[in-house]
Amino acid sequence: MEVAMKTLSIRIPDDMMSALQLVGKEEKIEPSTAMRKLVRIGYETYVGNLYRQGKVTLRDAASLLNLNQMETMDLLLDAGITGNLDATDVLTSLRRFKGKGKSVRKRKGVRSTP
Repeated sequence: MEVAMKTLSIRIPDDMMSALQLVGKEEKIEPSTAMRKLVRIGYETYVGNLYRQGKVTLRDAASLLNLNQMETMDLLLDAGITGNLDATDVLTSLRRFKGKGKSVRKRKGVRSTP
């Protein structure tokens, strides 16, 4: 699948140009591809920090990164960013989920097992 791209002309300091050349050499890619790669890594880090701070949800982060939620969780975990929920939030969600499951079963006439 082709990704739509736009052209952007920027000025970068010499040290950043050296970084692009290093990435290009190591990855065997052109400087423009190295720039896109580094911009993506920076953006992923930025969104990860927003998530860590609780400024965006996992769904929001996934949408911003154009990934699904599982891919986003993997990306965040690889970067050492754990969820911004505490144990109480998780337990509350599980209780709600469990409660909804029972009410659905009762409405459908299915007996729940103890």
